[in-house]
Amino acid sequence: MPARSYTAEQREAADQARRQQVEELHELLAERIGSLDNTAEWEAYLRFARGFTNYSFLNRLAIMTQRADATAVAGYRAWQAKGYQVRRGEKAIRILGPVTRPAALLDSSGQPVLDADGRPKETRQVIGVKPVPVWDISQCGGPPVPEAPSPVLLTGQAPEGLWDRLAELVTAQGFALERGDCGHANGITDFATHTVRVRADVDDAMSVRVLAHELGHVLMAHPTTAEGLVDCRGVREVEAESVSFTVVGAHGLDASQYTFRYVTGWATQASGDLTPEQVVRATGQRVIETADKILAHTLPDRSPSETALDALEADVNRTIATPRGWPTSQPAASTTARERTAPTRDRRHERAASVRP
Repeated sequence: MPARSYTAEQREAADQARRQQVEELHELLAERIGSLDNTAEWEAYLRFARGFTNYSFLNRLAIMTQRADATAVAGYRAWQAKGYQVRRGEKAIRILGPVTRPAALLDSSGQPVLDADGRPKETRQVIGVKPVPVWDISQCGGPPVPEAPSPVLLTGQAPEGLWDRLAELVTAQGFALERGDCGHANGITDFATHTVRVRADVDDAMSVRVLAHELGHVLMAHPTTAEGLVDCRGVREVEAESVSFTVVGAHGLDASQYTFRYVTGWATQASGDLTPEQVVRATGQRVIETADKILAHTLPDRSPSETALDALEADVNRTIATPRGWPTSQPAASTTARERTAPTRDRRHERAASVRP
């Protein structure tokens, strides 16, 4: 069948409609991230995980030799500070700790650095090492160990043709696409070898979600310029997963059961003083532009119908309201994303500006 031809006006109208729906999907993501209360789960986990010493290779080897099943190791006082108590009679794991002494803090020219009162500042100088006792969490009594909330893998079929269209974009960027082992990850983008790999043992729906995520990494390889955000892995993961949610959502696939926990986790770790919702909004312009670029290829002659978008939002609301191992969320808003956005060009541009960093 010959390709359908479009006038310039029809093409512009289709592009505007697609862009509007991309913005609506991103707004839906930001609102739902803000309304979920699984942020509390992440904060509990991070409070537990924060403060563990990053041991040297030799000390990690020493820990593994003495207690191969160790998972979280800290000193006696450090465990007490976290609310745990080393049980009586537990045998300590011996590692090497630094021996330090006070020394004057010097500037680049070798002169002492003075404080506000004109007195020399001091630092600690390492002059040797000594054996130090530490204990594993399994040797301690205390509250249950918090676990990081885990995203739920998608199951079922993928939108027809979506994998092939995404694969074309990956190849066009000079990357080879593979299926195979990704270790603990669902997908890997290797910029050194220009390779994208997606694990092979997941359903088609999960495969296209992962491929859209990795394509997001490929297209957003340059550091973020979002105001208030430091370019780091956490921000990049939020961006790539937001792109994936928007792209597969525009094709009618609800990825919220995976995306919400994934984005919340990375945003919580990378946010600093910002909430996860604020991180999602701060990366909005970059995400929207990238997702729209992908959809211009995967949906070249059409945009998702209003019915499909409303159905997707209904699926998202059910995902939040239904206890699939998720924490209970706040009630969903009474208006849909489509009702919140007036169908005029000026109104769309106002919304686009509202998510710019």
